[in-house]
Amino acid sequence: MSVEVRTARCQKFYSERETIRDVRGGANVIRKLGAKYLPLEPREHPEDYKRRLARSLFMNFTEEMVKDLAAKPFVRPVVIKSESHQEIADGVAKRVDGRGTSMTGLCSAVFEDAIWNGTSFFAVDCAVNGGMPYIYHLSADKILGFKLDEDDRLTEIRISETAVVPDGDWGEKEVERVRVFRRSGEVVTWSLWENGSGGYQQVVAEEPFALKIIPVFPVHSSAVVPSGELFVPSLVKDLACENLEHYRKLSDYSNILHLTSCPSIFITGLEADEQIIIGASSAIKGQIGATMAYVESNGSATGSGREAIQDLERKMRSRSAGLLENNGPTETATGRALQAGQTNNKVAIIAMNMAAALEPCLAGYAYFLKVNAPDFTVDINTDYGITSNPEELTALASARTLGDLSREDYLQEMKRRGILRNEFSLANNEDRLSTELA
Repeated sequence: MSVEVRTARCQKFYSERETIRDVRGGANVIRKLGAKYLPLEPREHPEDYKRRLARSLFMNFTEEMVKDLAAKPFVRPVVIKSESHQEIADGVAKRVDGRGTSMTGLCSAVFEDAIWNGTSFFAVDCAVNGGMPYIYHLSADKILGFKLDEDDRLTEIRISETAVVPDGDWGEKEVERVRVFRRSGEVVTWSLWENGSGGYQQVVAEEPFALKIIPVFPVHSSAVVPSGELFVPSLVKDLACENLEHYRKLSDYSNILHLTSCPSIFITGLEADEQIIIGASSAIKGQIGATMAYVESNGSATGSGREAIQDLERKMRSRSAGLLENNGPTETATGRALQAGQTNNKVAIIAMNMAAALEPCLAGYAYFLKVNAPDFTVDINTDYGITSNPEELTALASARTLGDLSREDYLQEMKRRGILRNEFSLANNEDRLSTELA
């Protein structure tokens, strides 16, 4: 097998994401794919099909839903904390990739990709000639092959890349590459292959890598990942299929409206070659018994088509809402206010998986800076739909006054509702209170 070829396992997941990639490409991609998603009808003339395709509108409900869900964890910035290296934490939070991207911005991109593809990745690296390390987003579509040990830790991964290199004095060109990481025990090596006129050739041999682990960290959209697997299925695969069905139905509905919006004239009793002029200043003279009338649709078919489209739209929106539903029991407003943590919905699970992936990634970042004992913790918002309406705030204050809720839990709930800033520290607050009361 050549270095650029996907393994059967990776190809399987890549093929399953084909529809996802097409829908993610938007209206221009869907229209260019033509009959793949909008079939040519039997006996439909190609020119008629082209006109119907040009009139067809693809409304990307899937993209709208993904962007809405991916924005929820980042209404508050991602917070990185460290007892001993807070200056590093603050620096990486502001410039995670050396190009001005914040940690919140990077996390948002990875989060959105994880919803689309099921699994996305963080990766950390540092230039060979030194400089600051950087963390970047790695899409599952770039993974060509991987190997895991008995503990499901990576021992090998192949990653496709596209590099822009100089071409002559003023030009530039794209070059396809494959980067390979291998781990044996605590020794990691990397190599680089480049596509040229003779195929892929190794341009960097097995070089030692600074970290003891392969610097790729998956973020899954599922709470459980089968042993031996690196990917999980997309959360929006079914939604994307429904979105394409909506596209077809909307195309049919638009085409029916186009054909039936103008009535046709039905005439009997005239010679076939007789000239007919229709207009306000003209008249038609026919033989005795000749008839002429407008024929138009009664609209029953278009009404049914519109209802089917609306039903499908409601179903798609219901899928979106379902990803934010908690699996626990239904509660009253007071009970919800006193709940310690509502983090069992699918979007919150991705946020927790992301925080868990970021911590070893940040440890690798710190290792490049020769920090041997990093203690980074990552806080990503997982409270969606938590309100700060007067009823719930009153319930919280009453519970605190009656002694049914500790001060720590009360402040935690205020923080969850955005009344206290995201970086508010309970421990620091206690220290300041003790100083004030001394």
